[in-house]
Amino acid sequence: MLLKIIIFAYILFNYNEDPLIGKWKMYRNETMESILTSNRFQMEDEQTQQALADTFSKVLNGSFYHFEKDTVTFTDYKNSEIIELKGLWWTNGDTLVIGQLHKMSVQKYLITKLDKSELHMRLIDPRDGVPFRNRMIFKREE
Repeated sequence: MLLKIIIFAYILFNYNEDPLIGKWKMYRNETMESILTSNRFQMEDEQTQQALADTFSKVLNGSFYHFEKDTVTFTDYKNSEIIELKGLWWTNGDTLVIGQLHKMSVQKYLITKLDKSELHMRLIDPRDGVPFRNRMIFKREE
C-alpha cells in the first residue's frame, strides 16, 4: 500500500509540473539560417560574411532560457555581448509571456512544439500581435 501511495504522489507531482520548467539551450534559429543562406549575404565581402557568421555563432552558443516556478533567466544580445536578464513568465494557452524585471518590457512567443526534450517558439510581433515566420529551437539541458 505504501508503494502505491509513493507511485501516486510521484505521478501527481510530475504531472502538475509545467513542461517549460528547466533549462533550454538554443540549437537552431531559423532567422539566422535564412540570413546566412540568402543571396544578399552571399554577395557580401568575405570579411562582412565572417563577422555576421561569428555574431550568429556567439548568439546561438550563448542563448538559453532557464524557467523556474514563476521566474526565468534568459539571454539577449546587446552591444556585441550576450547579457543575462531575469523576468517573470506565464503561459496563456500556446502563448509564452515574459515580463522583464528591471525594464517595462513584455515579450510574447507562440509555442509551436513543447515536449520533454525540445521547445520551438516564434516571437510575436508586438506591433500587430502576429507571430514571425521563423522559429527558435531549443533543447532541454540536463
